Amino acid sequence: MSNNTDMVQKNSAGALSPVSLRSDAGKGTEELKSSDKSTVILKILHQLSPECNTRNAKYVEGAKPGMIYSGSMGSLIDGDKGLEVVVCHTHTRYPEWQERGDSAAAPVGTHINPPADAVEEKNGKYRLSNGNYCEKTMYFFVLALINGEARRAVITMRSSNLTPGRELNDLIDNLRVKDAQGSFKPAAFAAVFNLKTVGKNWGDKSWHVYKPSKVRMLDVSKPEDLSIYETAKKLQEEAFAGAAKPKYEQVASTKSKEDII
Repeated sequence: MSNNTDMVQKNSAGALSPVSLRSDAGKGTEELKSSDKSTVILKILHQLSPECNTRNAKYVEGAKPGMIYSGSMGSLIDGDKGLEVVVCHTHTRYPEWQERGDSAAAPVGTHINPPADAVEEKNGKYRLSNGNYCEKTMYFFVLALINGEARRAVITMRSSNLTPGRELNDLIDNLRVKDAQGSFKPAAFAAVFNLKTVGKNWGDKSWHVYKPSKVRMLDVSKPEDLSIYETAKKLQEEAFAGAAKPKYEQVASTKSKEDII
């Protein structure tokens, strides 16, 4: 076999003939629309994350607190090295959750602003009169640059990660490029950012937050960067139109040590 995209099968005479996986790339999903798919969520692993617990069914070999992970992608990202991303779109919402153990994987509702009956408890978390809670959450629709590939994902920032979220938004807002007409602010997806993780402690609690930094501007005169820019622009259009939706995951209970995150 010339490469790992080739397979072999027996023909009627019993001989082997090559089958190219690449020639069939994408077949079977031709009729899928953006609304038929969810965008995976990348998250920071913490001490209480099931992926870090060897006795949990969700345990991932090699997983450690501070790493960035997505079960759908199957990638563990070293938090010290960080993850390079292109931010395509960002918005802030207030997803409404039932207490852990009583709800489905998705929130029971999503609000653009806190509901009128919401009472703020702490760190952007609001208690509602129906017993549910909603939590201020920043959603960053990104292309995660992993192993030479640009993968669509959503990174959520809430509670103590709201500050890093604002820092990332500030980096985006301060982007500037020049052309023949002078300086201007480009699209958010004209740059590559790095998201490292750093540890925090409060009493006996420990957790990690993102530490964003700018890496470089995309050079659209280069085919690789142009491809990233065009893919990012498409995701931005889908996210802004509401077609790209996160694959929600239940956040921690208010009774958990992770409540501070």
